[in-house]
Amino acid sequence: MTTEYQPELQATAKDLDEAKRVLAAGADAVFVGNQQFGNRIAGDFSIAMIEEITQFAHELDKKVYVMVNAIYHNEHLQTLPDYLIAINDMQVDGIVAGDQSIYQLLQDLDVSLPLIWNPATLSTNYQTLRFWSARGLRRAALSNELRLDASIEIKQHLDRAVDIQVHGMTCIFQSKRKLVKNYYDHIDRPYDPEIERYIREDKKSETHYPIFEDSNGTHIMSTEDLMMIDYLDEILAGKIDGLKIEGLLKSTDYNEQIVKIYREAIDAYLDDPAVYQMKKAGYRQAIYQIQPDARKLNTGFYFKEQIY
Repeated sequence: MTTEYQPELQATAKDLDEAKRVLAAGADAVFVGNQQFGNRIAGDFSIAMIEEITQFAHELDKKVYVMVNAIYHNEHLQTLPDYLIAINDMQVDGIVAGDQSIYQLLQDLDVSLPLIWNPATLSTNYQTLRFWSARGLRRAALSNELRLDASIEIKQHLDRAVDIQVHGMTCIFQSKRKLVKNYYDHIDRPYDPEIERYIREDKKSETHYPIFEDSNGTHIMSTEDLMMIDYLDEILAGKIDGLKIEGLLKSTDYNEQIVKIYREAIDAYLDDPAVYQMKKAGYRQAIYQIQPDARKLNTGFYFKEQIY
């Protein structure tokens, strides 16, 4: 069965090797970035690395999106224009941003980088996205706190591509402060940023929240990983345009296999929804077989009652 609707399978990458492997595994687009300008990126890409993966992706007729979604202060605005010009010259396929300064800089520089609007938790309704659509928005990444039916409703009211996350951990907290290092300084112990760290809720010993620092501050991630392989039929029937696999803090081998599983599942549904239904249990089992023991799987907020 042929269809005009072709959703985009998206993945993150920590380095050139992972970027090439997830693209070869079936991802249609890969997210990369530099820590100076990107928030919670999987790895630090130099300009030369971004150019190399862009050329590699374009040879495969695939896309590269550059994360420029940091929380910007005045001092960042001195170097940001040169960075935007550089990635524009290499013809990346879009930039991911959630700060209005990016929009203003694109106007000032007369640069036509396709804009993927991702203001994290604030992308929750179609009127906000219509506002940005009138100002050059090409795609919109929706908040992970939305129910799935709300995400589909936004898509129905918007004439731009809409992306959601379908797999991996999600961010639940960020501070610009170096909270972990400050804590180690307070207790007078050496701080090694390479050590994996987790926190847990009092009286909930089963919780397992990864916590890490980068140049943009401190980040606490979800105690469980999102997995929507069982609900791809609802997502694809709702014509969601982008399905993102967040590979942060996961191995390249794991991310490569997850991309392969979702690629096969998406293609099965588009070819014949009945075939996807028959194979769905197998896709789920394949994920459970490679899932780290400490990381349980759930459906995030997609089927929970909204409690804003």
